[in-house]
Formats: sequence, C-alpha cells, structure tokens
Amino acid sequence: MATAKTATSASAKPANDHVSASEIENDIERIREDIAALAGSLKKYGAGKSDEYKERASSAGQDLTRMSQDALNDLTTELKGYERALTSEVRRHPLQALGIAAGVGFLVAALVRR
Repeated sequence: MATAKTATSASAKPANDHVSASEIENDIERIREDIAALAGSLKKYGAGKSDEYKERASSAGQDLTRMSQDALNDLTTELKGYERALTSEVRRHPLQALGIAAGVGFLVAALVRR
C-alpha cells in the first residue's frame, strides 16, 4: 500500500500527502482490471500449453502404435520361420519327432497328475 500511495502522490500532487477515497477507488479498479487481464493471459497460455501437450501425447501414441505393430510383424515373421523349420525337421525325421512328442506328453501328464 505504501508504494501505491507514493506512486499516486508522486503523479498527482507531490506536496500533498493526503489521498482521497476516489483515488483509492481508481487504484483498486485499475488493479482489478490488471488482475482480469492477467487471468485472461494465463487462460490463453494454459490453452496453448494444453494443445501442445495433446499434440505431443498423440504423436507419442502414434509412435508407440507403429513400434508395436513393427514388433508384432517381426515376431510373426520369426515364428513362421520356426514353424517352417520344425515342419521340415519333422518330415526329415518322423520317428524321432514322434518319440519326442510322446516323451513330452508323458512328462506333461506326470506333472499334471501331481
């Protein structure tokens, strides 16, 4: 308040230390206008930042989707290669494959019984 009084008295009447009620009301009104302008500026700033963060999140989501799809495609390709290799080995050694399958089935049955 002391700075407001000094600023008002310096601009209006340097020799007079008394401040009228209308001067105080004018100062309060000017402060209200400044606060309203500041609130408007903060609102605009927040809206701009909100849009910026939405764009960043959308971009990150698209990047993540693309990376996930690429990883899924790579995994699918790799699994198809393993499937082809397994099919080829089973065709080359059918009795051995049958023995391995029977052994694995026996182990699974033994584990499930317990």
